Amino acid sequence: MPASIYRFGAFTLNASTRELHKDGARIALPPRAFACLLKLIEQRERALGRDELIAALWRHGAASDVQLGQLVVQCRRALDDDGQTQWAIRTVAGFGYQWAAATVAEEAPPVMPAAAAEDTASAPPLAAPPGTDAAPRPRRRARAAAVAVAALGAPAAAALAILGSPRRAAPVATGDAERVIVLPLAAGDGEDSWLRLGGMDLIAERLRRGGLVVQPSEQTVGQLRALDESGAATQDPAAALHRVAPAATWVEGSIEHRQARWFAQVRATHDGRPASAASHEDATPTGALRGAADRLVAALGRVPAAAVETESVAETLQRAQAALLANQIDTARSILLADARLARDAPRLRLQLAEVDIRAGRLDDARAALDELLAAPGGDAVFRGQLFAARGLVAVRSGEYADAGRWFGEGIQALGEAAEPQLRGRLHNGRAVSRTSLEDYSAALLDYGIARDAFRRAGDEGGVARVDGNIGAMELLRAHPAQAEPYLVAAIARFETLGLVQERIGELQLLFEARRAQLDNARAWEAMDASWAQRARVPSPYSRLSMRLYRTQQLLQQGRHNEAGELLDDPANDGRPADVAENERIRLLRAELAWRRGDGAAALAELEPVPVGALASADSDLIRADVELLRARIERALGRRDAAPAGADDGSGLAAVPNARTPLRLAAAANRAWAAERSDAAARGFGEAFALAQAQGVALTILRVAQDYVDFLLAQGRVDDAAVISNQVALWAPVDYDAARVQLAVAHAQGRREAWAAAFETARRLAGERVIPRALGVPPP
Repeated sequence: MPASIYRFGAFTLNASTRELHKDGARIALPPRAFACLLKLIEQRERALGRDELIAALWRHGAASDVQLGQLVVQCRRALDDDGQTQWAIRTVAGFGYQWAAATVAEEAPPVMPAAAAEDTASAPPLAAPPGTDAAPRPRRRARAAAVAVAALGAPAAAALAILGSPRRAAPVATGDAERVIVLPLAAGDGEDSWLRLGGMDLIAERLRRGGLVVQPSEQTVGQLRALDESGAATQDPAAALHRVAPAATWVEGSIEHRQARWFAQVRATHDGRPASAASHEDATPTGALRGAADRLVAALGRVPAAAVETESVAETLQRAQAALLANQIDTARSILLADARLARDAPRLRLQLAEVDIRAGRLDDARAALDELLAAPGGDAVFRGQLFAARGLVAVRSGEYADAGRWFGEGIQALGEAAEPQLRGRLHNGRAVSRTSLEDYSAALLDYGIARDAFRRAGDEGGVARVDGNIGAMELLRAHPAQAEPYLVAAIARFETLGLVQERIGELQLLFEARRAQLDNARAWEAMDASWAQRARVPSPYSRLSMRLYRTQQLLQQGRHNEAGELLDDPANDGRPADVAENERIRLLRAELAWRRGDGAAALAELEPVPVGALASADSDLIRADVELLRARIERALGRRDAAPAGADDGSGLAAVPNARTPLRLAAAANRAWAAERSDAAARGFGEAFALAQAQGVALTILRVAQDYVDFLLAQGRVDDAAVISNQVALWAPVDYDAARVQLAVAHAQGRREAWAAAFETARRLAGERVIPRALGVPPP
């Protein structure tokens, strides 16, 4: 029977030969991705639910929403489509997907079926934007600034709940055959217990310096924790972890102290068979471990690297590293400070102490130490690169993004051609975060691409996930929340696999923002609840503060004012780092709470210390734009004419170079014009703000501008015009209070009692502790 050929745009899909062509050129596509495209095209008259697609594409329906989302990203990439344009595959919010491209079906003569050519078990690569082979897609606000910091490096451990999949560690699909995984050592108890993790990390580092691709120790520890929490590792943790990445080379070892000597043994296995073994004895534990590891490097056909520090320094470093792997930051700091002379004379100890201080939020201490180390002459290329990477991280944490980019750039130059892919990945990822915050997106994309490739070569799946999360956050900052979501979901899934809790929490917070920006509120709350449930496992006070502020934001959006107030009054907030943007964010949340409780004067008092005008960092400037809009709304509602502070813009010229903040600033200027009774200027400002918001296509921004625009039009007696605007946000009224209140106000002004009653019930259902305006609670005449 003849098979169908489908033509759409420049593409041709042949169901018989199972081939996809663009302008005559064949596009390589794995069988499962091809099957997904074909299924969507054949059923193009209707939307297909996620469950139906999973059942059709995976045997026994054994797949998750994450895997389906990644498959759709792969299909879109093949078609030069993405989550924003959706010209070929349209996302049906809360349900699934539908084919959207105009398609012509033709019949073709039968052909011999082509043999399946590709393995469908591996995870599909994330999409890259057109014309950027090296870089996957692009990070967000000072609300995202804490996440940007986490994305540069602090390790921790955890599991996944948001997407409904069981809490388990899944195989890491990329690079297993080349990867070496070092397990915790069999070691003594008491004073020698640090060797279990510290010795593991020392061996991993020696193998890495011998040219092997070794998984970072924090990822191995995270995977073991995740397996333990899932119950999969209760009997034999090593065997359970072997099932996670069966193709990797596994290194196990032991160390013991007898007769004043230390004896270390290590062995490597691959495919379940012994590959090599080595042992060494020495007067010190680090010497014994280093010797055994170097002999194993030689047995595996590589050349051992030279030692870079004395035995006393090496032991202190590994003791501190063991504490860090166990998330005991204060213990690590105490170990490093225990011998003041040693710490003062050993630059590598001082660097590690600075990195511990960064994780603990002691930015001033870290900055002073790093500046002193950088001012000193000498140091090899790798050590200098590590110093610059840490200094750049301090600058990011302090909101000094231009300086951060300079530090990371100097680190890249200092590293030169040194074969250090993991450090290279950190430096380029850090510079990309800086460039993203400064809205230099094309340069950021190049850095993200280099970083992603470097992390893959280093066997650092956590680094790859950080880059993917940063790309998603970049799309969020660029007002592309739908495009951001697949990257964030993919990063969350990887962090789940690797057991990295702090990173996963950060991406869940950004996923909350991406879904909220699309007014996909139920799934946004789900993401935030999953993040908040892990708060007790976050050691960093800086990250805990960020979590409280994200949670407060959610509670305010749900109308849960009392709970939001309790979080904002948490005494722990007083111990935050000196971050200007974070302080302004706290003021914004306090002001919003006061305003929603009806205390406009208190709200303005909270906002009064926040300066007017844009910030250099796009991350932080989003908060400034929110402050401008809220301040203008409150002053207008309180009848304060000409209350705009010195330096406030009237909106003219803002649309010349529009960005994600421009619609909010235009709406703020229009509110000020309305308060000053300059109706023509207000009408023009609201019209420009609404048009730009629609052009950007972010649902939440459209709604925020529409709220004020509709109120203005109703106040001017332009009920029909208000109805036109309200109809453009009516889709979100069943799930969002502000959209429901817009419908309520228009129905009341139109005198439509039945529509008013329905809108009133919806608004009351969504209000929480918010008070519906008294005038709108009375039936229209």
